[in-house]
Amino acid sequence: MDLLLEPIEPFIPDWGSPDEWNSAYEKLESYLRAHEVDSHMHRAYLVTVILRRVSQSWKDRPLPAPLSSLAIQEALRMLKEWFTFIMNPPPETDHSFIAAQGRVAFFLCDGPQRWPYVFLADRRIPEEFKIAMHTGLILTDPEIEITSMTPRPIDLGLIPEIADGALDALNRRPLIKAMIGWLIFIAILIYLFRITR
Repeated sequence: MDLLLEPIEPFIPDWGSPDEWNSAYEKLESYLRAHEVDSHMHRAYLVTVILRRVSQSWKDRPLPAPLSSLAIQEALRMLKEWFTFIMNPPPETDHSFIAAQGRVAFFLCDGPQRWPYVFLADRRIPEEFKIAMHTGLILTDPEIEITSMTPRPIDLGLIPEIADGALDALNRRPLIKAMIGWLIFIAILIYLFRITR
């Protein structure tokens, strides 16, 4: 199990507040933990790489979103590029699903346990990992299409019609309705009396 980490200098941001960078660091750590990157070293390495890219991309530019959101967007972009590189899909493939398919393949081939340091690695990726990713990839045939479903009324059969008819009849005869209500009330009282004796 080789470490696939490249040497990296410590990252010290030269813009933004420490609170913003710490928040971005924590969000990235949680995001990587969700992908089962359990190694503290590998997680720290990836967080540093992502934060360095965010720092270089947004230095001297107005931020369109909080720094932590930009860090997660950068991680998503890197993940999509990485899955595209690993799985090498045909050019006609819809790349909007590549990250989702990649995640599924990564977990199906038991990537986090078998190759704990390969996640988002850019060099020296084991060939057996690539083969396992291709094997675990779920291919759909035909292509996935987004459709919409319109709700339809639920058919409950004759019961609602009978109940509606009975309620209408009772509403037209308030005396019978009151008698039925009192009978139900008395039946409940008798039942409670028998239970408590």
